[in-house]
Amino acid sequence: MVRQMNIDLFNKIPGQPIRQWAYYVLRINIIRLHLPPGSVVSESEIAEALGISRTPAREAFIRLVEDGLMEVVAQKGSFISLIDIDQAEEARFVRRVIEQAVIKEACSVFSDKDIFELNANLKTQELCKEKKNYERMFSLDNDFHRIIYRAVNKERIWDQIKKLAYNLDRLRVLRLSSPFPWDDIISEHHQISKLLIEKKPERVGEVISQHLTRTIFNKLAKQNPSYFKQNIHEYVSQLKES
Repeated sequence: MVRQMNIDLFNKIPGQPIRQWAYYVLRINIIRLHLPPGSVVSESEIAEALGISRTPAREAFIRLVEDGLMEVVAQKGSFISLIDIDQAEEARFVRRVIEQAVIKEACSVFSDKDIFELNANLKTQELCKEKKNYERMFSLDNDFHRIIYRAVNKERIWDQIKKLAYNLDRLRVLRLSSPFPWDDIISEHHQISKLLIEKKPERVGEVISQHLTRTIFNKLAKQNPSYFKQNIHEYVSQLKES
């Protein structure tokens, strides 16, 4: 009996190979915590949940292991990887350094069209806060920063950062889905927008350091200890004993 799984499915792009679609669907669901850290998954149940054969499911698993989002323990099975705070800190550091440079450059080239797009995004963020729609808020947060990178022709850098930031992104989703107020996040986005409108690159370092802080990491780890990295073999043993 395959257990019921809370997986969001997405339309397959015409011509997209099944294995790529399966990988994309699973990656997004892992990032959004629909497949929580430490949970046990199998090729057969994923194949059934996605309505595909086991071969593309297996190929998707291989890519997710390479990404660090899954781990395979011999004779035990496959697990969604626990959140590694050290890896998340690396991604936060990279993003903070690069984003400061990107926003400073954007201060001199940001157009009226870019400002309009950013303000529209911020208004939708406010609506998401009212509706408590944290998944949409997560997407809008990503889009907010992507707009800035795109304005300085650095969108490919953003895409590369996102590949590195899978643990950081899971922390961000955990923060958005927890009791932490969203006001701080949205307020910081407004500050970034104001810097771009007023063209004040000298304040970028201060605002980005505040926005991309790691102070929330330990608090999230204390509130959700089962989601965070320990020896995976110890975790398997605990599962067996429970």
